[in-house]
Amino acid sequence: MGPRAWNRRRFIQASAGAVVAGAVVGGEASTDGGSVRSESYPFLTADRDFVGVDPPDWVLDGAVKVFLPLDDLEAISRASELGATVLHAGGPELYHPLRRDDPNSGLTPRVREPLAAGIAHAKSLGMRVVVGVSPYAPIEIVRANPEWIHHPTDDPAHRERVSLDLTLPENIAVRSLPLNTPYGDWAIEALCELMADLGFDGVSFDGCYHHPINFSPFERQAYRETTGRELPERIDLADEAYRIYLLWADEQLEDWYRRLGRRLRETNPEGAIYTWTTNAGRYGHFLTSPRVMSARMNRLIDCPVQEWWLDEVNLGATVVPYFGAAYVRAVAGGRVGASEPYLMSRGNPYSTDSFPPHELIVRCLGAMTNGSFTPLAQMAGPEATKAALVEIAARRDWFVRLEAEPWCALLVSEATRQFYAYGNVVDRWLSHALGVFRVGMEEHLPATLITEQDLDPERLARYRVLVLPNVACLSDAQCETIRQYVRAGGGLVATCETSLCDELGRSRGDFALADLFGASYAGRATGDSRPREIDANFRIAIDDRYWAQRSHAGAFRFSDHADSIFATDPRLKHLVPGLQATFKGPMIRTTEFGGGMRPALMYFPEGVREAFPCAATGEYGAGRVVYFGAGIDAALFDYAFPYQRVMLTRALQWVAREPYAIEVRGPMCVQSTFWKQGNRIIVHLWNGLNTSSDHGRQEVEVPLREEAIEIHGVELRIRGRGFRSAVAQPGEVVLPLQHDGETTVITVPPIAVHRAIVLE
Repeated sequence: MGPRAWNRRRFIQASAGAVVAGAVVGGEASTDGGSVRSESYPFLTADRDFVGVDPPDWVLDGAVKVFLPLDDLEAISRASELGATVLHAGGPELYHPLRRDDPNSGLTPRVREPLAAGIAHAKSLGMRVVVGVSPYAPIEIVRANPEWIHHPTDDPAHRERVSLDLTLPENIAVRSLPLNTPYGDWAIEALCELMADLGFDGVSFDGCYHHPINFSPFERQAYRETTGRELPERIDLADEAYRIYLLWADEQLEDWYRRLGRRLRETNPEGAIYTWTTNAGRYGHFLTSPRVMSARMNRLIDCPVQEWWLDEVNLGATVVPYFGAAYVRAVAGGRVGASEPYLMSRGNPYSTDSFPPHELIVRCLGAMTNGSFTPLAQMAGPEATKAALVEIAARRDWFVRLEAEPWCALLVSEATRQFYAYGNVVDRWLSHALGVFRVGMEEHLPATLITEQDLDPERLARYRVLVLPNVACLSDAQCETIRQYVRAGGGLVATCETSLCDELGRSRGDFALADLFGASYAGRATGDSRPREIDANFRIAIDDRYWAQRSHAGAFRFSDHADSIFATDPRLKHLVPGLQATFKGPMIRTTEFGGGMRPALMYFPEGVREAFPCAATGEYGAGRVVYFGAGIDAALFDYAFPYQRVMLTRALQWVAREPYAIEVRGPMCVQSTFWKQGNRIIVHLWNGLNTSSDHGRQEVEVPLREEAIEIHGVELRIRGRGFRSAVAQPGEVVLPLQHDGETTVITVPPIAVHRAIVLE
C-alpha cells in the first residue's frame, strides 16, 4: 500500500477507534416528532449560506495527473512528455518553530534541496506541483499542550500520553491534534511558509479530518462556549445531542479548510488544496459512521481526491465504482473531482499480481466518462501506467471544463445516510440511489447526481426531473423548494420513506410531501417470513437470512389499474406478458391515495391475503409526480428484474413530459454521459463490457478485463437541436449528419473502450 495509504489507514483507525463499540446498529428513525431548523442552531452554517471555492485554472484543466517522487527527475520528464500537467509528490513534515518566529528555523538543507530541485524541474516543464504534507503536529507542540490532544473517552489520563515516545509509529495518533485547536492556526502558517519557500502550487494531506468525538478539555470548553451545550456522553447516532455535536465538528473542520484556502491564495494567487477526501464516493466510506468530515466540505477543496477501489470488498464488478466517480464531482459542486485507481487484482490480500494493463485503461476512462479525473501512480507497473496516460492525454480536451447536461437530477442525500440509514446504510440508503443510477447507465439517460446544496430553486429549474430515492431526511425549507419546483412544472419521482424525517433524522410521523404523494405514511409493510416447505435441492443452499429476506417478497399485479402508465407500457408488457411480476425489496404502506394521485400498481405480500396499492401517479400544479411505496430502485440494485428498470424509466419519462433531446441507441454495456463545454455538447460513450463477467464467485468477483470487444452500430438520434458538425474523438473522425424527418441521426464508429462525440 505504501506509507501514504498506510498512514491514512492508521489515522482513521485511531480517530474512529471507539466507533465499533459506540455506534448504534438499529438505524430506526426516532419518533419524537418536530422539525429541526438550522435557525435553531446559530453556530451552524445553513446549506443555503455555504459558499465553496473557485478552483484555479490549472486545477480545472489538470486531467492528466501523476504521482511521482520529486527526486526522480527522469520520470518527471517522461510524464510531462506523455501529457501530464499535474505532479503529486511526497513532501516534508512540518518543522518547528515557524520561520517568522525564528529565522534560523525551517527545513534542513538535506530535506529542502532535493524537494526544491524536483519542484523546479517540474515547473520548468510547465507542470504544477502538489505536495503531500504529513498532518501530524511537531512533537514540541504536542508536549507543550496536552490539553489539545484527542481524548477518545472521558478519561483525564489521556493527557499523560504526551509523555510516550512520540517518534514511534504506534504512538503517531497522539500527534494528530484536532485542527480547531490553536495548532490549526499554526499549521496554516507553516504550510504557507513551505509554499512560499519551495514554490509548489498545491497541498494535500493524508488524514486532516475530525474525530468522531473528542473529550479533551479544549474541546469541552470550545463546544460549551460556541453552542451553550455540553458534550454528548458517547458516540451514538441515535442520540440527537450527538448528531448536533457531529454537525458542530463538521463546521469546525470546514472553517479550518476555508481559512487555509484563503491563506494559501494570499501566498500564491493560484495556490490550491488538492487533497484526499473520505466523503466522495468510495464504497467503504459510504459505510463509515460516524463520518469524519461533512460531504459539503468537498466544496472547500479545489480538487477532492478519493481512493478509488474496485476490489472484492468494494463491489468493483457492479455500478458502485462509476457511481462513486460521478459522486466525487457532485459533492464538489459539479466542478472537478478525482478518483485515484487502487489497482489491486484482489482486495485481500492487497496485491497487483497479474493485474491486466488493459483493465487500468478501462477503469480510468470509465471514471472520466463520469466526470472524474484519474491521477495515476505506477502501482500496475510503468508500462501499464504509460499506456493509460497516453489514452487519457489523447482525450484531455474533451474531459475538462465540463458541465453536466441537465435533464434528470438524482439527489444523493448525506443527511439521510448519516442520520437515518446509519445502522444499515446499504439497504436503507445506498441501494436506492444505486438503482436509479443503474437506470441512467443502462437506459442512456442523463442522470446527474446532486447533493442537498443543489436543492435551490434556480438550480432545480434546469432539470425536467428530480428523483428522491428514499430521501428520508429533508428540511421544511427543502420540502417547500421541491413543492414549488413541481408546482411550476417539474417532474418528481420519489420512493419509500422520502420526507418522513427532518434534516436531523427526527421522524415527522408523516411525509412532509404527503400533499405531493396524495397519501400519508402508514408504516413499513412486512410479509410472512416463517420457513415453509420448499424444494429440497434448493433448501440445501440457503440459510436463515433467506427467510428473513422473504418478508420483503411478494408480487406486483399491473392489471388492477389497466390504464396506468405501467400497464399500458409496451416494453413492460413485453417483459411481463401476464402483467404480474415477482418483487423482493423494501415496501412502505400508505393511506389510500387521493387528491390528484391515482393508484398505479397493486402489491400482494407473500403469505398475506391483503393486497394494497404501492405506487401512484398524478398531477401537482403544472408538474407530475410518481410515488413508489415499493423500493424498486433498491431492488434494481439488490435483486434486479429487468421490468424494474423499465418501470423506473417509464416513470422518469412520464414526469419529464419530454424526452431528452439526444437518444443513444446501443447496448446496455455502453454507458453514455452528456456534457456541455462552452457551446459544444460532448457525449462520452464508455464500453464496460467484461468478457469474463460472472465466471467467478460472485461475492468476491472483480473486473480484471484483459480485452475489448468493439461495439458497433451505436446511434445518436437528436431531436429539437441543431448541430453543424459531429466529430468522434480521439482521431478526429468526422461523422455525417443524416436526417430522418425531424431527427438527426449520427452513426458512431466502433467503440473499443471509449469515444467522445463532439457536437458543435
